[in-house]
Amino acid sequence: MPLNRTRLLESAVLVFGAGRSGVSAAGLLRRHGGDVLLFDEHEPAEERKAELAAAGIPAVFGGEPTAVLDRRDAVVMSPGIPTTHRLVIEAVRRGIPVLGEIELAWLFMPPGDRLLAITGTNGKTTTTAWTAHLLRQAGVPVVLAGNIGTAWTGVADRPSADGSPQWHVVEVSSYQLETVETLQPDVAILTNLSPDHLERHGNYNNYINAKRRLLSRMDSGDAFVWNFDNPDSHLFAPSPVFRSFCVSASGDHGRPGAFISNGRIVIRDEAREEIPLVTPAELPLPGRHNLENGMFAALGAFLAGAPPDALISGLKSFAGVEHRIEFCGSSGGVRYFNDSKATNVDSLEKALLSFDGQVVLIAGGRHKGSSYDPLRRLIQQRVRRVITLGEAAPLMEASWGPVVPCERAASMEDAVRRATEAAQPDGIVLLSPACASFDMYRDFEERGAHFKKIVRDLIASQ
Repeated sequence: MPLNRTRLLESAVLVFGAGRSGVSAAGLLRRHGGDVLLFDEHEPAEERKAELAAAGIPAVFGGEPTAVLDRRDAVVMSPGIPTTHRLVIEAVRRGIPVLGEIELAWLFMPPGDRLLAITGTNGKTTTTAWTAHLLRQAGVPVVLAGNIGTAWTGVADRPSADGSPQWHVVEVSSYQLETVETLQPDVAILTNLSPDHLERHGNYNNYINAKRRLLSRMDSGDAFVWNFDNPDSHLFAPSPVFRSFCVSASGDHGRPGAFISNGRIVIRDEAREEIPLVTPAELPLPGRHNLENGMFAALGAFLAGAPPDALISGLKSFAGVEHRIEFCGSSGGVRYFNDSKATNVDSLEKALLSFDGQVVLIAGGRHKGSSYDPLRRLIQQRVRRVITLGEAAPLMEASWGPVVPCERAASMEDAVRRATEAAQPDGIVLLSPACASFDMYRDFEERGAHFKKIVRDLIASQ
């Protein structure tokens, strides 16, 4: 039987994982008077310990993981903890309910608030931020959270300033979806599907099934938005259970949703009325993938009640997302872009398609199980040189070395130096790793921030 809010607050809860999500989850339970203990196998930084102490959250670090289950009635998992971890397996064996932090946030949403959840392999973060921007343009109260940076448990229980209902616009990952049970979005968006996180899920089918859990509780009043141009997204739609809408940057798909008609983004509602918005050229972000992201955001915001004038102004005024093809400055004719959010092969492909050529690519990190061979032709067409980093460097060099010069860097500083030399004059240095960051950095944000600091220091020294 799934846990509800009342049962959780009557339970002694173990929160597993002292990262950002775990601390936020523990804080949520403490704010509501819950009995909570936070556990992590590793000793955290001193500032994290100080944060826990200030919030009055008791914590245990190190030791035998399963021992902390004694006298605990429920477990909340951070998304970085796999369901195969022995503590989780032991909790299930003992009959202790286990839930993820995204499910916890859902249980504490204020009455009347609504959820717009966004998942997919790529484009999630840009689509999530753009959707929130469009709703704010329409004057709709918005909570922006999830895998985008702010843990949803940190803000899910907080009412709007005037007490009016809010839309929670939440990016959700496959890791977070593994453990949802009762989560029911009013609007769910699947941006696309391609193989990713295979090192966590074991195979592509398991990854798809994790994404599918987002839709498992939706009913006839809920709306699902999917990508008509992405073959694997067709595995999810159409469905007789909920309302279905699709997006196509290729043309009119003949269904309710968003599409391109006569050179303009158009939304078609369920009554078949068509609402013209903007031309692709009026969007502030480059690339076909950002055209799709903007269309998803417009359709999601429309389904959440935003009127056409707010959609038009918001589509034109969105500034973009940090770490996603983010312009970092120029020096000596060389332009620098931070795409640290590109943690898989498909995301790197979209980044390269945003540039005409003359790219010096910095790539590498922790390998995620997908082959780099499908990008070989695009690398040959768009990339002048590849600077490799981290654990995946030998694999990338083996795949791309036959078609483009590759050289290995010892650090990010070394990579930027080598890339700058190769890009001059008038070239582009693009950090787009196609890998996880965990071999060298805490997360893609830390990796991107380090790259930007190096670039800033380089520009300042010129």
